[in-house]
Amino acid sequence: MDIEHIVLPALVLMTSLGAVVLGTWRLGLAPRRLGGAALRAVETIGLLVAFGVANVALGIAGVLAYRGLTGEFMSFYVLNDAILGLLSLLQALVFQWWRAGRRD
Repeated sequence: MDIEHIVLPALVLMTSLGAVVLGTWRLGLAPRRLGGAALRAVETIGLLVAFGVANVALGIAGVLAYRGLTGEFMSFYVLNDAILGLLSLLQALVFQWWRAGRRD
């Protein structure tokens, strides 16, 4: 295995370990709650995918509707922007935090 394949996972592992140390020693977070936090992160990834799919599907429908109503061509490439992924992530985070607030 080349060293290049290890660099990114190693960086993430080191910053994750640093966050655990900082969280437990400086912020007083309970290590036993880390599993629940990881589960919530996985839920958020699922929400990210769901919002991403919904945004792209609605975008495709909008492009097709525009084409049909105006007769003008609009490319699907307008949907190919990293900002859409970031906005989907923001939607997922807000929805997840909203759900978490209901439980608190």
